[in-house]
Amino acid sequence: MEDESKVKYLLEEVAKIKMGKMFTSEQCFTREGIPYITEEALNKLSLEDDTSCLPKVDSTLKEQYSFSLVPTQSILLNKTNLKDTSIYQCKTDVCISHEIIAIIPNESILSSDYLFHFIKWHQHNNKKCDDYRLMIELPSIVIQHQVVQVLNAVQQLLANKEYLVTAVKNLPKHFDDTSRQAKHHSNSLYQGFEQLHYLYIAMLNHIFNGDYLHDFPEYHACQKLYSH
Repeated sequence: MEDESKVKYLLEEVAKIKMGKMFTSEQCFTREGIPYITEEALNKLSLEDDTSCLPKVDSTLKEQYSFSLVPTQSILLNKTNLKDTSIYQCKTDVCISHEIIAIIPNESILSSDYLFHFIKWHQHNNKKCDDYRLMIELPSIVIQHQVVQVLNAVQQLLANKEYLVTAVKNLPKHFDDTSRQAKHHSNSLYQGFEQLHYLYIAMLNHIFNGDYLHDFPEYHACQKLYSH
């Protein structure tokens, strides 16, 4: 029997897919304004989430120039093939260049966080898929929000990996007598992050293969409702 508590959509049915635009006029840029995302910037942001050093677009020139402005929580890609793309979730409004594709979810149906982790799952499974042809199976928005709480917590820890490992490695520079202990703890910390990364992938498989939904009371309530 088909599971009616989840609904399958084409991505473009539950999100707007927007292409960026190229503009080179120096008049568009200013020291304070809206971050401008190029492909190079996106590759860096996917590794370190810091827009402070990016070029900024003067928001007062929106009428004069046709900007590709996208809202916070948009998902940015640099390739239509999801397997090979860099991924970034906007923490603020940004302007995107012609090299960038923005996916702007309808958050009454599709959580931006849920979409972010779904695309990550596609990548980890080496699934080649054009974002315009992507099918996504959605539980209720309530279940989506519950699912992403744990995924976001793990993702936040992984995002701090390099900072924490480097900080422990640098301890011997400040305390000569802790060199051996610091190296041991640094190696243990690195191994812990590697295990956490594998756990994250396992969680993605568990969730987006549909198994995780059975842990939610809301899921069983929907099942009973549709069975009558």
